[in-house]
Amino acid sequence: MGQTRDRFQVWGPPYTLEEKVQRAAQVENLGAVEVVYPQEFEDVACTKKLLDDAGLVCSTVNVNIKGDPMFHMGGLTHPNPEVRAKAVEYLKRGMDISVEMGCNLVTCCPLGDGHDYSFQMDYIQAWGWFIEGIREAAQHRSDVKLSLEYKANETRARVIMGSATSALHVCDQVGLDNVGVTIDIGHALYAPETPSLSIAQLNHAGKLFLFHINDNYRNWDWDLVPGSVNWWDWVENMLYIEKVGYDGWVVSDVMPGRLDSIQVLNAVSRSIKRAKNLLDKVDHDELWAAIRSNNAMAAYDLFYKELGLD
Repeated sequence: MGQTRDRFQVWGPPYTLEEKVQRAAQVENLGAVEVVYPQEFEDVACTKKLLDDAGLVCSTVNVNIKGDPMFHMGGLTHPNPEVRAKAVEYLKRGMDISVEMGCNLVTCCPLGDGHDYSFQMDYIQAWGWFIEGIREAAQHRSDVKLSLEYKANETRARVIMGSATSALHVCDQVGLDNVGVTIDIGHALYAPETPSLSIAQLNHAGKLFLFHINDNYRNWDWDLVPGSVNWWDWVENMLYIEKVGYDGWVVSDVMPGRLDSIQVLNAVSRSIKRAKNLLDKVDHDELWAAIRSNNAMAAYDLFYKELGLD
């Protein structure tokens, strides 16, 4: 909802937080927004009032431990213990704010924690610091969920937690019930993973805490409208989110870029409805019978029939 940019261009004016909230309130079927700490929490009471006045709630506090210049060589894995402590402090403060905002959920994508070259990182030491930092933050308060978002690369050429299985391993090593995983469909697509399998794996471990949606060409994290490229993957994702009984927020992590933000987010809302409407029309007993007999063609026929393309 604010100003967006890539490596070469900037789009739109630098909207104030109030303007961003007002713009978000114009999006179809939007019930909440994910708010970033520290950038959008200079005054927590003020942020909460802006959301209240717009009829919105805070779904999640997104703790940014990559954007501040101090984190340019990492946050939880930075060689300087003071910087590592600062990253943990950010997470703890985000957890406190999440309680004030009434969501009790923090998500964090530690993209600065990784490496760009061989011999740049002591992997043994860094992995230990990463696990210790997550554990210390999560122990701060057991009433708040800490959801970790994995990604293969960006901002580092290799991020330390780059896959769903890596994120699950982090959860296992931290060993706390309130530590789980945010699956970002775009990150899963270009990992490359089968996002629906990742959803199943995370759910099986009881660690599917948050669901970020977008799309790409499996070559980069383009943050496109879900279903605009990988339509059948998108429908399958929504099938599995329903199947596993996920009852959390569906969070749009789409980059409007050159397009109008409100129109793009409205398209995201419609894409969710289209996938759900199609799934509602299909006989699920027949669909799961086709899936469990490894008959993908029969499954496609069910969908095409409902689309009037039989």
